Amino acid sequence: MKKVLQYFKVITLIIVCSITKATGQKGLHLGIEVTPQISWILNKDDQTNTQFKYLNTLSGSFGVTSHYFFSNGFGVGINVLYSSQGQRYKLNEIELTKKAEYLKLPLLAIYNYSINNTINFIGKIGPQLSIIMGAQLTDIDGNDHVHNHKEAYQNYEVGIVISTGIANKITEHIYLDASMRFDYGITDAENKNYKKNINNPLEVPITNGYSLGINSRAIANNMAAGITIGIRYLFRNETIHNLN
Repeated sequence: MKKVLQYFKVITLIIVCSITKATGQKGLHLGIEVTPQISWILNKDDQTNTQFKYLNTLSGSFGVTSHYFFSNGFGVGINVLYSSQGQRYKLNEIELTKKAEYLKLPLLAIYNYSINNTINFIGKIGPQLSIIMGAQLTDIDGNDHVHNHKEAYQNYEVGIVISTGIANKITEHIYLDASMRFDYGITDAENKNYKKNINNPLEVPITNGYSLGINSRAIANNMAAGITIGIRYLFRNETIHNLN
């Protein structure tokens, strides 16, 4: 969480230092985006367990985006994204993958800074609601270990999303975006009423242990980081100029 706060401070400093040069495109922008990403499900009990080993987990998200710039360089946005994410791991040298599908609804404050006539810096930050749509537990070959693992997770989680990147003005109405995106779930992703070993639910349930879905298990936080590529269309082409 300290890294998130440091990242936010850097973005804030950039905005404060460059606000007098801000320009934007007033109006409604609608578009689509895709994000190849690496995801994690972070849990202190898993991190300290010598039988559990985290593995890199490649995943991705895509969806529709909307921005509205209403003042000099500032706007708001809301996206509707489908995200496939989770965690690959080894437990007692057996590789498994916890897969989760989320509908993500980030509400974003957006800052736009003009670098030149065609390139803009864009920074975004805001809260995000993630609603779980499905979950599975698979083996190393991708076969279902548990086909429906949704009950092991909370129905929704609240988090934060941060994005920084550039926008390239292709035409008067079309923009191509490329940015680094990071999101972090603040609330617990796991259902603590799940009474099985969440990392291997087919084993015989135990009454006490690091991986049992009980109140003693630490909070699990979803985290994802990736590169977002998007394209958007400006429906109202009205440039906001500096107020000198």
